[in-house]
Amino acid sequence: MPTPAPHRSDPPRWPRAVAACLLALASLAAGAQRSEGYPPELLGIHDLELEDPRTALARASSATDDAERSFWQALGRASVHTLLERSSAAHENVEQARAVLARWPQATPRHHLWLEAYAIGAAYRTGESGALLQRNVALRRAAVPLRDVHLLCEVSAADLFLLRDTNALDEAWIAAEETERCGRELMLPHLETAALIALGGMAGDLGGKAPTESYFERALAVLGARTARFQRAWIEWELGNALHRQGRPDAAARYFEAALTRSREIDDRSSEAIVTLDLAALRLAQGEPAQALALVRGVAPLLQPAESPVRAATAARLAIEALTALKRPEVLAEAARARDLEPLPMPAQERARLARAVAAALASQGQHAQAYAALLRASQAVDLGQQSLRDAQVLRLQARYELARREAELADLRHRAEAARLELAARDAQQRALWAALVVLAGAFGLALWFVLRVLRRRRRLAELAMRDELTGMPNRRAVLAFAQEQFRVCRRVGLPLSIALIDLDHFKSVNDRHGHAVGDRVLMAFAAVGRSVLRGQDRLGRYGGDEWLLVMPGAGPERIAQVFERLRAALAERAIDGLPAPHGLTLSMGAAGLADSVETLEVLIEEADRQLYRAKADGRDALCQPGPTVAGTLDESVLPAAA
Repeated sequence: MPTPAPHRSDPPRWPRAVAACLLALASLAAGAQRSEGYPPELLGIHDLELEDPRTALARASSATDDAERSFWQALGRASVHTLLERSSAAHENVEQARAVLARWPQATPRHHLWLEAYAIGAAYRTGESGALLQRNVALRRAAVPLRDVHLLCEVSAADLFLLRDTNALDEAWIAAEETERCGRELMLPHLETAALIALGGMAGDLGGKAPTESYFERALAVLGARTARFQRAWIEWELGNALHRQGRPDAAARYFEAALTRSREIDDRSSEAIVTLDLAALRLAQGEPAQALALVRGVAPLLQPAESPVRAATAARLAIEALTALKRPEVLAEAARARDLEPLPMPAQERARLARAVAAALASQGQHAQAYAALLRASQAVDLGQQSLRDAQVLRLQARYELARREAELADLRHRAEAARLELAARDAQQRALWAALVVLAGAFGLALWFVLRVLRRRRRLAELAMRDELTGMPNRRAVLAFAQEQFRVCRRVGLPLSIALIDLDHFKSVNDRHGHAVGDRVLMAFAAVGRSVLRGQDRLGRYGGDEWLLVMPGAGPERIAQVFERLRAALAERAIDGLPAPHGLTLSMGAAGLADSVETLEVLIEEADRQLYRAKADGRDALCQPGPTVAGTLDESVLPAAA
């Protein structure tokens, strides 16, 4: 069950079970920008906590050699120890998790954010709420860019109870609604019920003007068939506090007694002490100080100031108020002991309440000067608490502004994407309308339907083959010309060399005539395979038409063209072709041209390559012709015949 707070006129102290919410902050997504799931190891521990924290502690203490599981188990133990108000053990578990991360190379930023979340939770019992709230704001800022919905839901839960603890109920209510929503959507019952219980408690602060019981009923509905004795005791405890504030002490006492019964069933001594303190506050408000004093002194041995100074301060305050009401002189000794508790870390409001109780006790015994000094301490504590709260609220507002700005940017991007999608949909609708019109004009509905399906199949196939030669799989004329045009522009702009070559398979027609078109097709496919094996990654060979090929070589000069020609020729000669004798004797002719300042267009360059190809054919084929220096170094156009 949660850690209850003693009754007071303002909202009760943050419940202990909500420490689980603070300690369960989680999940950083690396790179993908979307949330990872809730850590399974922690989720199992949280489910067990609903029933009995000690059972959850047993699971979190199982032996393991896996570093990641060891990390999550250490944080799970910190969660349970926080529920049981063992602050020193919770701190020790957090440090154990930190040590695991230090020696685990696979640790991610996600794990470090989890660690910070648990450090905040472990520090709650011995830390100042305003400072913890500021740390939680910084944690949200670090978590938002990762877009991890589980982590952000846990941060909202932490905001809820830290804000409620500092009496910022308007913002706490907003955080509670957000936590309830994300807990429901992500199917995290420990968060969803925590938010509903907090909403019920805050509704009770309104004096019956809000439907208090409905929130607790919804929390019970979330638990469903689970026994969940710890969580149900929390509900009964919080409902008892709400009824007490609404002036229904008898009903409140019944719920306190029910919560005590459940706490004793699971041997939860800490929860038993907390509920007993609230029951004592109820008896004190009913004018039964003797009974209240007996209740407080009965649970005093269960309280440890070093582990939970707030509980110790609450017990001291109730004892002082009861002794003051009974007008017993030992109230002075109790007040003196309470002075030792004031320096301990606790919320400013709790410190102020303790100081005011001490002041009333001193005044009842005629020590007015000391009472006045105690009132001054109470006033100073309130001022410091308000300043801390203002600082935290400024940070929260800044963080909220940043989140709103990011959300606005994301919304704008989504709007643009949706507009683009609708525009594409509209164009697609227009195309479908045009096809429908053609169908109507074509005639009968059955024939039109067949035609549309056929066209759609053809369109899909054409989309695949639009830039590929169907036979060889190489770029077709359109594709290779588009590539050549692009490289022509780039090379002219940056001053790089560019070579264009036209290749013709010698006597290809005779192959078709003598051996058939099927063998001719295999010759074309063989040459395509040769081109893929010989050329560089940046070169592009495409079928220009028939047995004619266009070769585009960015960054290549005449020497490179000559090397490529020899490699193509040698590879073609070595390649076996089904249907042709070995050796088959196939050769090729190549005409090449290089980019020069005088060449203004790609067409001029291709025409020059075409002219060189005709020269190669005229000179007997099986040769390379290109303008520029020959092997001997002349500047005239050259013919490079095949090597003997």
